[in-house]
Amino acid sequence: MKLNIKAITLFLVLFTFGFSAFAEAKEKLQYQYFTLENGLEVVIIPNHRAPVVYHSMWYKVGSADSPIDKSGLAHFLEHLMFKGSQKFPGDTYKRRVNDLGGNQNANTNWDRTAYFVTIAKEYLPIVMEMEADRMQNLVFLPEPIAKEKEVVLQERRSTSDADPNALLGEAANAAFFWQHPYGKPMIGYEEEIKSYTPEDAKTFYKQWYHPNNAILVIAGDVSVREVKPLIEKHYGKIPKGEVPKRIRTLEPDHRGATAKVEMRSPQLGSSVQRIYTAPNRRTTSLRTDAVLTLLQDVIGDSTFGRLAKNLVENQGLAQYAAASYTGSFYDPYSFVVMASPENPSDLNQLEASVEAEIRRLMVEGVTENELARAKEQWKFSSFYRLDSLHGLADHFGENLAVGYSIEDLENWLDTLQQVTPIQIQQAAQAIFEKGPAVTAYTHHVTQKE
Repeated sequence: MKLNIKAITLFLVLFTFGFSAFAEAKEKLQYQYFTLENGLEVVIIPNHRAPVVYHSMWYKVGSADSPIDKSGLAHFLEHLMFKGSQKFPGDTYKRRVNDLGGNQNANTNWDRTAYFVTIAKEYLPIVMEMEADRMQNLVFLPEPIAKEKEVVLQERRSTSDADPNALLGEAANAAFFWQHPYGKPMIGYEEEIKSYTPEDAKTFYKQWYHPNNAILVIAGDVSVREVKPLIEKHYGKIPKGEVPKRIRTLEPDHRGATAKVEMRSPQLGSSVQRIYTAPNRRTTSLRTDAVLTLLQDVIGDSTFGRLAKNLVENQGLAQYAAASYTGSFYDPYSFVVMASPENPSDLNQLEASVEAEIRRLMVEGVTENELARAKEQWKFSSFYRLDSLHGLADHFGENLAVGYSIEDLENWLDTLQQVTPIQIQQAAQAIFEKGPAVTAYTHHVTQKE
């Protein structure tokens, strides 16, 4: 079997720290990236601290790829992946992993679905055998599917429907995206969940679950020499499939229209969120992604950011202030600025103060010291990721699954270090000038109100 192998030293994605501990880690830790003939992408990350392996399979499909009238179908299929394959029926997968002392989990977002197992090294072949079988031989029996539909409906009721924050998030997303499927909840709407059929799930599975639409990331007490034959044995024989092109409804220009969403509940604290439209790497460039990532920290780090220092520490207007840039999605999403008031009756004043800080940044720009601090924080967070068995593995899986290339991940910290203060200022002007597309208020009220 012909493999395209690229071995790359884990130099914290090619950035020098200057710590002796990191220099030692640089020499010892490597990862390999290659692609099987059937299209399965593979990342192997040796970590020999303990005889444990973290096996993760990432599919490039998520809830935003669900049929238009079957919202959340990708999440439902995630559940069904634990309901039995031809060789391992029923709950064999879960029971076998548990009996061997391991643990498993899975999750779905709008753009990808991932399955994780942590287990003793000697049981890795068993995990691979079961994972490979459910990649190609999942069964769709009416009775288990009907029961699992009730499980998902109950999950919907006990999380989304019972949580005012989740309901606010759904309402804000629906207002932010008029047409794009990011405007629908990942778990789906209740009436559409009720409409799922075994054929719906089977069709979706047959469309998207193929090795050429997946990424396997293995981290732990393995070497490429010993684990590559296992990968070839269990996954290499699975034929590639016809994967649909991701056709997503383009979000129309809102032409200046804005929306305000409010939620009142005794379960909520008071807060304000301003949600702005933002690009991402796949639709622009890695540099844009890096600039917006650093803008997020300069303005919105919850300890050192502009908002926290001025609104929380200096003026005492807010209990908390931060920002969030969602660049790691397949399609463009948002840049969010949020704050919770010291006095719940001062939401309007707090929002005006947030706006003033944004305007000041747009006009005055940022200092070299602010930008240097944000860059240092990213260096340290990347360094500490080396200490986690699954931290670096998830970094690869998450980003490769949404369209980053292995070269993007190699060049990320270098690109980050090249960002200048003027680029931060220009990005702030581009993002904030039009104002927020959606403003979301939460109000804490007493039971009597």
